[in-house]
Amino acid sequence: MGYKYKILSIDGGGIRGIIPAKILAEVEKITGKRICQLFDLIAGTSTGGILALALAKPDPINKTQPQYTAQQLIDLYKNEGKTIFNESLLGRLTNIDDLIRPKFPSKGREAVLNKYFGETQIKEALTNVFVTSYDIEKRRQVFFINNPQFERPSGYNFRKLCDGYKMKDAAMATSAAPTFFSPYKLANKNPKDDESHYTLIDGGTFANNPTALAIIEALNYNKRDPHNIEKEPLRLDEILVVSLATGSLTRRYAYEKAANWGIINWVQPLINIVLDGATETVGYQLDQLLPQPKQYYRFQRDLTQVNDNIDDTTPENIKEIEDLAQAMIDAKVSHNETILQQMCQQLLH
Repeated sequence: MGYKYKILSIDGGGIRGIIPAKILAEVEKITGKRICQLFDLIAGTSTGGILALALAKPDPINKTQPQYTAQQLIDLYKNEGKTIFNESLLGRLTNIDDLIRPKFPSKGREAVLNKYFGETQIKEALTNVFVTSYDIEKRRQVFFINNPQFERPSGYNFRKLCDGYKMKDAAMATSAAPTFFSPYKLANKNPKDDESHYTLIDGGTFANNPTALAIIEALNYNKRDPHNIEKEPLRLDEILVVSLATGSLTRRYAYEKAANWGIINWVQPLINIVLDGATETVGYQLDQLLPQPKQYYRFQRDLTQVNDNIDDTTPENIKEIEDLAQAMIDAKVSHNETILQQMCQQLLH
C-alpha cells in the first residue's frame, strides 16, 4: 500500500541527535534518495529541529537539491559538538555558576548554526518543515514553518512564523534549552504586530516528541492546500509516520536522596523527567492510534550505556551513541529483513 502523505518527526536530545542522523544516513543509503525527497513534512524539536531544517536546506548552487546529506549531519555533531557545548573557564572550575546563569554561552552554537545555515530563508525549504519553540514573554507556542500561506492562524494561542525568518533563527530558537542556553531574542518581522520581538526557548519544553503535532499539521495543510483539486481531506490512514527518538532516559533517582531535595536539587532531574515522560507519552498514544509497523515506525531504545546528558561530547560517549543507533538500524522484523528496510520500502511506494 502506498501512502498519500509521509511524515518524518525527530525528537530533541542534544548531542544524541547523532542517533536520528545515523538512521537517516542509512535510509539515504538504502533508498538512493535524499531525505527531503522521501517526506512531505519534516518536523523537529531542539536538535531534531536543527536536523529537520538542515535536511530541507537547498544547496546554494543548485537550489532544487538539498545541500547536506544525513551523513554530513552526523559529522556536524562529531566535529562541532564541543563548539556548541563549550563551557566558559569559570564553568569548568565550579558548578556554582550554573545556578545563576546558563551553563553555556550561545555564541558557539550560533557560530555553528550560522556556518551551516547562513542566510537561507525558512520558506526556501525543499519540503514542508515544522519546528517548535516557546515564547516565554507571550506564553505561547511558536512554530516555524516554510509556507507563508499558513503563517498566521487566527483565534489560537500560538503563532506560526515563516516569511522573513531564516533557518538559523528557527534553529537557534528551537535549541535554546533552559539552564543550558539563554533564550533567543528574535525581532518580529510583521509590521502589523504591536509585538517588537519574541523571546524563544527550546520547543522540548512542551513537545520534545513533535510527532502528534506533525500529524495534525499535515491534516491542516491538506485542508487548506489550494493545489488539492479534489478537495478531499487527508485521512489518518493515508499518512505514513516515521518518528526518530534520541534514546529513552534510564537514570534513576533514589527515594533516599529525592525525599530531601528542594528547588535547587529538583531543577535538572525535573526537566529530564518532564521531557522524557512527555516524549514517551506521545509515543504510547501513537502506538495505540496507528497500526504498526506498516504505518507508524518509532525508533527508540533505552540509554543503558549512553550518558543521558545532552552535552556529553566525549569521544567515548559519541561512540556509545553511534553503537546505539546501529542497534536500531540492525533491528529485525523478520529473519531476512530489518525494520528499517521494511520502512524504506514503504517510503519508495
